[in-house]
Amino acid sequence: MGSRKRVFVLGGAGGIGAAGVRAMVEAGWRIVVADRVAVPPDLGAELTLRADAADAGQVESAIAAAAGALGGLDAAWSHAGVQVVGTVESVDLERLDLSWAINVRAHALVARSVIPHLRAAGGGALLFTASNSGVIVEPSTLAYNTTKAALVAMTRQIALDYAPERIRVNVLCPGWVDTPFNSPAWGQMGGRDGFLARMPELVPIGRVADAEEIGRLAAFLLSDAAGYITGQAIVADGGETLRSGASR
Repeated sequence: MGSRKRVFVLGGAGGIGAAGVRAMVEAGWRIVVADRVAVPPDLGAELTLRADAADAGQVESAIAAAAGALGGLDAAWSHAGVQVVGTVESVDLERLDLSWAINVRAHALVARSVIPHLRAAGGGALLFTASNSGVIVEPSTLAYNTTKAALVAMTRQIALDYAPERIRVNVLCPGWVDTPFNSPAWGQMGGRDGFLARMPELVPIGRVADAEEIGRLAAFLLSDAAGYITGQAIVADGGETLRSGASR
């Protein structure tokens, strides 16, 4: 996947994030991972840090520490996210604010903190994680869908603004992935077994994704092999958006 990149990852302790980190480490890249929970030492990151994506000071400090440890940055993956369900009447307002803080504001903060390092490196790549929920409408997911759609729009704006500086910006939009992040959805479908049983009716390809295949896609989007891709929402959802177009 190209040169030995220096990469900062926010939200890489588990699930898709950890899978992506493993793919990058296998490619020989140097990785610093920050998360609000402890990062497993066996991921192979060069440095691990504790940082809450909702805390601007912690995120800024983590990025500064990563650049210092690696001697600069060539890429960053902002993978933090929170899933909040409910309609406009039922969603808790504090959880609505948290959704904005994590699913939009934190990614903007990563961008503004990382871009100077990418500029100093002569260009680079920035990847956000949204969801296919950012390009479709679903029942009872006001906070999640709205913030993911905002992140898709933000990606396009940042990509346009910084393309002349050879900084690529894309957003990864996974569909259903078999990780605990989808626990709120499991609860609406009768638990994990019920969730998995519904995949054939929800997803044309007939199955849920595993974290590793989405993680490999994230690594690709940060690699030199994706050097002509910017401003794109890369949807990896087994064809779900083909079937629904509007809702799950």
